[in-house]
Amino acid sequence: MDRFVIRPATKADAALLFEWRNEPSTRAMFKSKEAVVWEDHLAWLDRRLAMDQPNLFLFELDGKPVGTFRIDAGDLSYTVAPNCRKRGIASLMLKEVRFRFGRLRAEIYADNLPSIRAARNADLDVVILENLKR
Repeated sequence: MDRFVIRPATKADAALLFEWRNEPSTRAMFKSKEAVVWEDHLAWLDRRLAMDQPNLFLFELDGKPVGTFRIDAGDLSYTVAPNCRKRGIASLMLKEVRFRFGRLRAEIYADNLPSIRAARNADLDVVILENLKR
């Protein structure tokens, strides 16, 4: 896992980001647990990409998107593609994010131990969220 690229997201990534966002185990880690409808997703992506600094990126490994992250005022949100989890990709991605963007803050639910480990390993500021009914 040494050939990776971080690139800005584009409108062409809409379907992939939509699929990842609505995958059940991914939704469980978001504050908003509801599935997102396509039209709302497109509107969000359009707003995001229209920002002066959208700060929405894809992490690619060997030419394939395997994760995504966004940065908002020092806060980091991220996910690894569901079919790419448990391969060390989160650690690799987060270490590179830390290197390129500095020390960011990540809010992570207490029962998401793999994500907590990856974020701490990358020296991010980790805020543990209480596991509310999910």
